[in-house]
Amino acid sequence: MQLFQLLNEHRVLIDTYSHSKTAVLAKISQLFSEDYPQLNANDLFEAYWHRESLGSTTLGHGLLIPHIRSAHIDAPAACFIRLQRPVDFGAEDKQPVDLVIGLLGPDDHPEKHLNVLSTLVKQVSSATFRDQCRSASSAIELYQVLQQGLPGR
Repeated sequence: MQLFQLLNEHRVLIDTYSHSKTAVLAKISQLFSEDYPQLNANDLFEAYWHRESLGSTTLGHGLLIPHIRSAHIDAPAACFIRLQRPVDFGAEDKQPVDLVIGLLGPDDHPEKHLNVLSTLVKQVSSATFRDQCRSASSAIELYQVLQQGLPGR
C-alpha cells in the first residue's frame, strides 16, 4: 500500500503552529478526528503520546512516523505534516523533525498495520523524497508531490 492511498487532501498540510511534541501529536489527532467522527481527538492524542513514550518513532533525517491502532476504523489512514519549525523528538541522529507521517491502523489487524508501516518506511526514506517534500511551496503542491513523486510507485 502506497502512502498516497492512505491520504486525502485535508490530511496534508504545512504547519506553522506546532512547535512542540505535544502540539504535533495534537495536530495529528485533530486531523484524524475531523475525518473520522467516531474518533475522539483527546483519546487519539493519549494513544500517540503513550506510543512515543515507549520510544521515539523517528527515522532520522527529520522524519517521524507516529503510529497507533484503533478499534474504531476499518482501514489504515495517514496524515502528512511538514513543520515550518522543526521539533526535537529525540532522534538518534539528533536531527529535529520537520516531516511527520501520522499513521492510524485498524486494531484487529496488527500484522497489516506493521506491514503498512514497513512499506511506508521504505517509501519515504529516500533523500529525493525528503527534498521534494521540503521544497513544496504549498499544501496543495505537497499533496501533489505525495501523489506523484514517491519512489517506487
